[in-house]
Amino acid sequence: MTIRKGYSDGPEGQIHWRMAAPSKGAQKADLYCFSPAPFGSIAYATLLPHLAKDRRVIAPDYPGQAGSDGGSPQPSIKAYAASMLAVIADLSGDRPVDVLGFHSGCLVAVEVKRQASEAINHVIMVDVPAFDPETRAKYLPLVGKPFELSPDLQSLAKAWDMAMTKRLETQPLAQSLAMFADTVGNGPRMNATFHAAFTYDVEASLCSLTADTTIIATQSSLLEPSRRAAAMITGSKWVELPEVQRSVLDENAEVTAAAILASLD
Repeated sequence: MTIRKGYSDGPEGQIHWRMAAPSKGAQKADLYCFSPAPFGSIAYATLLPHLAKDRRVIAPDYPGQAGSDGGSPQPSIKAYAASMLAVIADLSGDRPVDVLGFHSGCLVAVEVKRQASEAINHVIMVDVPAFDPETRAKYLPLVGKPFELSPDLQSLAKAWDMAMTKRLETQPLAQSLAMFADTVGNGPRMNATFHAAFTYDVEASLCSLTADTTIIATQSSLLEPSRRAAAMITGSKWVELPEVQRSVLDENAEVTAAAILASLD
């Protein structure tokens, strides 16, 4: 399946997106996928074809990330959501859609629902970073400060480890290299999505959701934060994948997609 790329105008400039669509035409609501820090829509490259059986599936890049313009000096989940809603309006018009988030992308999905409740059918969150305020305050200065550009190659070691070293067992080398390039191409904004995630009011936002929310949890370090999220959302559906312990969007893309589609259907 060919993944199409394109742009939509947003409040901070052009927003780049990837789209997979069924060859015989979409029969169900469009599904929008929001990316995990520090990656853009390339994180969904393997998963998109598995999801696009009978619906269009779109993964946008946040403002100032990957292929998108803009980017506030102090990025926020609320600003990301406003840009994502501009893409939804451009590609889906006034038709209701579904939204999906993975890791920090879960928070964007929640905020999109909050800002445009009537436009969103269902919210699906995979491995939710629903950390308590103390944990968010602890990690914000460690992972959320602007990246300092340096001619020293060693300064990119962390990005190399996250995109390459840790992924070589679960995805092709070319895909790992592309994810590394996608990340470092953000320059000083490499940590922007972490900043947005760790400054978001998780408790107030999750507690405002009700039904039409599914949480899919794998056997990762976010299992307990995901349980915390489920406890805050009245009427949410809980799906646990005990067989998935790593590489949720790549090595286990087929299993993850099946759980997502089952929740939507």
